[in-house]
Amino acid sequence: MKKLSLFILGIYLSLSALGQSAREVKLPRVDQRVELLSIVFRLAGNPEYNTTDNVNYVKQIHQHFDQFTDHPLIKFAKSLRDSSGIGYDAVMSMAVHLKQPPSLDAIGAFSVGLPDKRWNVATSEKFVSLLKQFYKDAGCKAFFKAQASAYATAEDRFLELFKNLDVNWYYKFFGKSPDESFNIIIGLGNGGSNYGPHLNLPGQQKKVYAIIGSGTFDSTGAPVYGIASYLPTLIHEFNHSFINYLGDDYEQQLRGPGEIIYKKEAAKMGRQAYGEWKTMMNEALVRAAVIRYLYAHETDTLIADKELKQQLARGFVWMRPLVNLLGQYEKQRASYPSLESFMPQIVKFYAGVAQNINTYDDDYLRHCAQLLSVEPFKKGDSSVNAGITEITFNFDKRLDGVRYFFGPGKKGAGHYPKPLGFRFANDNKSIVMKVALQPNTEYQVSIAGSMMRTDDGYAVQNTMVEFKTGEAH
Repeated sequence: MKKLSLFILGIYLSLSALGQSAREVKLPRVDQRVELLSIVFRLAGNPEYNTTDNVNYVKQIHQHFDQFTDHPLIKFAKSLRDSSGIGYDAVMSMAVHLKQPPSLDAIGAFSVGLPDKRWNVATSEKFVSLLKQFYKDAGCKAFFKAQASAYATAEDRFLELFKNLDVNWYYKFFGKSPDESFNIIIGLGNGGSNYGPHLNLPGQQKKVYAIIGSGTFDSTGAPVYGIASYLPTLIHEFNHSFINYLGDDYEQQLRGPGEIIYKKEAAKMGRQAYGEWKTMMNEALVRAAVIRYLYAHETDTLIADKELKQQLARGFVWMRPLVNLLGQYEKQRASYPSLESFMPQIVKFYAGVAQNINTYDDDYLRHCAQLLSVEPFKKGDSSVNAGITEITFNFDKRLDGVRYFFGPGKKGAGHYPKPLGFRFANDNKSIVMKVALQPNTEYQVSIAGSMMRTDDGYAVQNTMVEFKTGEAH
């Protein structure tokens, strides 16, 4: 990995040597607004804010705050979740629209869609009022003071990751400085989830935030930010600052192809919370640029190839030719000094993708593993012996021997065989599921193949296996 030497002055990384004296990339930090709202919606019961991997921190949160679960703020947060879908990035959007504690005033006036379309002026103002009271009632200042050492440890460890980010590459690749300021926040209370809210107020430079979750920890319980796992995410989030405005500028030209492509890939995109074509298109270009970054910095091209196959599995089945197209852009910088100047070629590319999206889909599926058979019965059997203790799932390609994702189908957990364990077999072409079945019961096993991998890096086709056991003997 090539590394950029970062000259750290005070609390920011100066980019003045690049001719960007007005631009700064602030050092990653823990943000009390983010932690506070993560705690609030943990107490409100939002599943996405109730992960338990960060054992030490979660324990401290519950020891301090569980006595406040009946606070008016928490009750209101629950009602917002149930009535308005306030969760995930809507929570983080509110966080970055507030001033730091203890003020917690709105940075700008709330309006329709600000801080997020799931909020409105009335709910936003009531939430902030209750939040200020909660901050006092729940002794939040004392809690954050007690966590200062843990926050400092996270910031120090994340800095080692941040030092591997080649900031120069962005200006070289995109041909311009970003129109937005970029801010990296270390999320400790939001599990391993990452969010990208922004603050865009009239007359001010737009601020984009990458809130990077903490999902891995060492034996002491302190967070670990491994380069292999976290650097692609950091590269990804930084790319948004250079790419999102292009989606806005070319929205009219991209809408037609985007809507056609999204209709085909909506299921996979929806599982990633990409609810419309424009978000999908932005994400695709961001992810393609990540792969170009990896090709430029990694001597081992298998790393970039692995990232490419992950994006194919996520539903971006046109990713390979898009990455190649950006490679052509890199070779023709005399004609295209910036990615913005190259956008007409990307628009043309997407017109072709839209016309051939079924072909892209079919071509990708040919590389994926398929479920060949199930033993000791066949899919759809209605008289399976309830006494069997193992079900073997046979695939047409070798799997990686690491990942398997089996779960309930639409009928729910009551119709999912109770799994007692899994193991790979048959040179990793089979997965054996140890089970305890009940007689006269309909079962469904959903194989989330898009989250599994073959030994050459492709996914497994999503599959549903249904069967019914016979009467007890």
